[in-house]
Amino acid sequence: MENYAKAVLYAYPLLKTVGEDYEKHILNRAVLSGGSSISAERLAEYLAAEILDMRRLEWLKGKIESVVQRLDEPEQTLLSIRYFGKTKRLKALIKQSAKMSERNYFRRQKRLSEKVGAMLYMQGVTEDVFLKDFAQMDIFQKIYKFVQEGRDRKISADERRRFRE
Repeated sequence: MENYAKAVLYAYPLLKTVGEDYEKHILNRAVLSGGSSISAERLAEYLAAEILDMRRLEWLKGKIESVVQRLDEPEQTLLSIRYFGKTKRLKALIKQSAKMSERNYFRRQKRLSEKVGAMLYMQGVTEDVFLKDFAQMDIFQKIYKFVQEGRDRKISADERRRFRE
């Protein structure tokens, strides 16, 4: 899976509340504009840009949800373990599935990441779209850098450690 797709998936749990947060921010900024030294025109431009960002993030959230809904339950579990921070599910998965060896787990994760990357691409979530519309947003900058530097491999190492416990 490409780095942008990983960044999108790692950011997904944060996107769940982003719409509400943006709405509150935009409303507060508009309400508190009365005493501001910023011109009405500049404030309107700022608020319009914030609304566009909010809509882009809602679009992305919808695309990710569409992909996740098309996965079967075991695939959703694997995805949530790797990308959504649901690490406790890994222990439960290991306990309940005697046939889930470490090797099998990592093979399934690899196949799933390729499948999800392709599904995101087919939904229009491409690297070009990510770089143009999302990479500069605060919510993605640190996550994308984290993935680009390969620090997400620590997550796999932690999963390996859990298998050996």
